[in-house]
Amino acid sequence: MKNAFNNIPFFRILIPFILGILLGIYSSLSAFSIVYFAAIFVLVILINLKKIKPVLLKRFNLILLDFFFLLLGVNLVSEANLISHKSYYGNYLKSDSAVTFIATVSDLPIKRERFMKCFLKVNEVKTNSGFKKARGNLIGYFKISLGKNQLKVGSSILFKANLSSIDPPKNPFEFDYKTYLFHKQIYHTVFVDSLSYKVLDIPLQLNKVWYRGLLLKNYILQKLKNSNLSTSAYGICAALLTGYDDEIDRSVIESFSHSGTLHVLSVSGLHTGLIYLVLSFLYDLVDRKRKHVILKFVIITFLLWGFALITGFSAPVLRAVIMFNLLGFGKIFFRSNYQNQLNILLVSAFILLSYNPFYITDVGFLLSYFAMFGLLYYQPKLSSIWQPKKSISTWLWQGVTASFAATISTLPLTLFYFKQFPLWFFICNIIVVPASFIILLLSLLIILNVGYVAIVINTLVKFLVKFISFFNSSKFGFIDNVDFNFYDAFFLAVLIIFITIAIQCKSYKLMVSSLALLIWWQIISLFVSCNLKTQSLFAVYQINKNNNYVIKNKVQSTINELDSSVFLFHIKPHIISFNNTVLSVKNYNYIRKDNKQILILNKKNYWPDISLRDINFLLISNNFNLKEADFVLLKSLKTIILDGSNNSFSIRKTEELCRKFDIELIKTKQTGAYILNL
Repeated sequence: MKNAFNNIPFFRILIPFILGILLGIYSSLSAFSIVYFAAIFVLVILINLKKIKPVLLKRFNLILLDFFFLLLGVNLVSEANLISHKSYYGNYLKSDSAVTFIATVSDLPIKRERFMKCFLKVNEVKTNSGFKKARGNLIGYFKISLGKNQLKVGSSILFKANLSSIDPPKNPFEFDYKTYLFHKQIYHTVFVDSLSYKVLDIPLQLNKVWYRGLLLKNYILQKLKNSNLSTSAYGICAALLTGYDDEIDRSVIESFSHSGTLHVLSVSGLHTGLIYLVLSFLYDLVDRKRKHVILKFVIITFLLWGFALITGFSAPVLRAVIMFNLLGFGKIFFRSNYQNQLNILLVSAFILLSYNPFYITDVGFLLSYFAMFGLLYYQPKLSSIWQPKKSISTWLWQGVTASFAATISTLPLTLFYFKQFPLWFFICNIIVVPASFIILLLSLLIILNVGYVAIVINTLVKFLVKFISFFNSSKFGFIDNVDFNFYDAFFLAVLIIFITIAIQCKSYKLMVSSLALLIWWQIISLFVSCNLKTQSLFAVYQINKNNNYVIKNKVQSTINELDSSVFLFHIKPHIISFNNTVLSVKNYNYIRKDNKQILILNKKNYWPDISLRDINFLLISNNFNLKEADFVLLKSLKTIILDGSNNSFSIRKTEELCRKFDIELIKTKQTGAYILNL
């Protein structure tokens, strides 16, 4: 393993480079501060240069090189971060006042029931001295009006509105949408009434190549939509061809996820590879003697970059396109072996991160690279275990080993991000990947006006959905609610690396170290699990217009009601952290544990038939009308919690009562979920 990495120079380069990017994103360190400390370090070394041995001098030069790439990573983040630029639109904003913008719709608008969601590129901001050139990105929600011009990609819009900052997560372990958008350089959203904007008749403000790509993407989507494809077939075909997955039914996405084939619905290196194989096959039919290898490389490169443009230059597709370009170039002019392939993978990562350092936070980017590493490193070793003689057996075995190879290298990430593990991924991928390949090819025929293939696609999609739905069972299809935190992911990643090196080098010591690491990890997990199991708490979740709370004891957790969409996004991440608790649904309004008594008032004028004297916590929901006279009965009351189901009038009224009777008031709309340890 050591010798292999010695032949992969970009492995050494990429480590300090990625470290610099992470420092730039997650710390307050600037390139200047790092240079300052490094200059002192170098000065000390230079003073003692005569005393340094040649071997140490060589190491010192390597350290300087590492520092250069670390500094490069920090600097790239600083340059890419729009907030640090003088022309950032946020520099012209005034608090609590509407601002006039001129912005361009930079991607295909997404139509909702009452609004049009648009990604906007800010061009100008109106100030006291007139319009100023500005930079930045916004998400705009424009109210749909029949009398208004329909917004489309490339439209330049004049609008006046208040910007809304994106809230951080309000519930424990909830998806951090604010950070997600921050890494995409989006810091605000804006809601615009139909009377508050105007489409301008001015020259195009977008990059022309990008604009043409979006028009082509829209043309493909319209072709698919106007064909005889079923709703499910349209959603899957749109995802396969363009990466547009907003119209796939959630139950279908869930089935793909639980079967371990969700990557098929995300435009990735898999689709790029399939397209590359088709293009290569078609070209070889024309050039049977393979005389024009360079021409083949140029044509396929051009078409692959066209596909990348249609998908909006998604990170996994860019990775695959750059890799195929470098591999194709290497096959023509250099030898292409195992080390070169891994090196090319890392070179593509270096190029992409230089283009956009925030790709390092993109889950698709990480999964794509780790999966590709598994295919390049683990699959050849797994497939060499058995050499089947029949071609069908060989094809099946290659599919199985590819699934296991990609799973091994991505396991820490998938468990950390998705908290689930599909048990039959190797079987599902053997069926789903070829089927999606056929659907992809047939979808291209629809674009070429061969409309009757829609019948075949509908049949294939129907079969595919039924097939993966069979595995959508928590009893035998997948393991769900896996409590897997960052430290678990770290331990598992290190364990996989240790075992890999131990097998590669046939090292008994490393294998023993791997076993020791596994034991240490499990001991820590056991203590954490015991602590979580013995913990009792009452949680009130912050969900607008909803009343959700849960009580957890040593044995189980009980939630008052279970709405699937609300539970999935806002509550489930916290429930998973309880470490395999038994969840039940029951409507309750009174909790008593030791000296703590909690009363829940969520029905109009309904008071439970209990003694109110010892109630010290009160949860108010659904605008329950709490009166001044009620405080006479609630003699031990210390805290009132107002959840997200209360309107502003009810909140103001309760605030006045709390001030009068000196009661602590918790408003989840401001503070987020309220957790009370019992």
